[in-house]
Amino acid sequence: MALSILTNDQHRSVAVDTRARPEYGDMVNRAVALSAEFNELHREYPLLLRKTNEEPGFVAHAILGFEKDENLFVEDDRWISASIPATLARGPFSLGYIRAEDGGSAPAGVKVMIDDQHPRLRAEGQPVFLPLGGESPYLEGIKRVLQTVDAGLRVDRLLYRELVSMELLDEVKIEISVFAELRYDFSGYYTINQEKLAALNAEQLLRLHRLGLLGPIYFLISSIGNFQKLVNLKTARLQSV
Repeated sequence: MALSILTNDQHRSVAVDTRARPEYGDMVNRAVALSAEFNELHREYPLLLRKTNEEPGFVAHAILGFEKDENLFVEDDRWISASIPATLARGPFSLGYIRAEDGGSAPAGVKVMIDDQHPRLRAEGQPVFLPLGGESPYLEGIKRVLQTVDAGLRVDRLLYRELVSMELLDEVKIEISVFAELRYDFSGYYTINQEKLAALNAEQLLRLHRLGLLGPIYFLISSIGNFQKLVNLKTARLQSV
C-alpha cells in the first residue's frame, strides 16, 4: 500500500477497474457494514453483529454468501444488488485526516487518499478526473461513499455503546437449510433482542430517538429476513451449474 493525497496534477490519468473480481477482494462471504448505510443495506443483506477487541466493541457484517469466498450478489463480474457495502465500494480510496497545528484531537481537515499500488488502478476503467481537469461522476460517487464511511464510524461508536448499555444484544445461532442435505450455521454473531427492546421504558426510547439510533436498530432487525434472499440466490446458483 502506498497512500497519497488524491490530486488532479498527480492523478489526472488514473482510471479504476470497477468490475467485481476476486483479485480485488469482492469475492467474500461477508463485509463490514456501517450504521450510516443500514438504511440501504437492510433491504438487500442480512446484517449481524460480531464482537471485536477494538472500540466500539462490535462491528456489523453484511452477509453475502454461505461459503468461503462466496459472494452471491456478484454475477459476471458485476454486483446484482442495488447497494454495495461502502467498505467494498470505496475501492482504492480512503479518507485522510489532517492533524491540527495546535495538536488538538479534532482534525483540521479531511483529504481523499488513494492507494497508488492498488490492483484496481488500470490504464482502462472509470476515469477519476475529466479530460479538462474536473472531477468525474465516478469520483463524485466515491466521495459520497467515503462520507458514508466517515459518518458510519462515528455513529457506530454511539450505537454499540447504547446497545450494550441497555443490554439489547443477544448472541444468536442461525441455522439455514438450502436443501435437506445442505445446511449452514451462523454462530458467534449478535443481534437485537426484540423482547428487551419492547420492554424499554419511555425515557430509554426517547434517548435512542434523540440520538437517531432507532432507525439503525430496526434496520438490523428487519434485515434478518434477507436470509431467504440468500437461500434463493444460492439455490439459483446451484441449479445453473
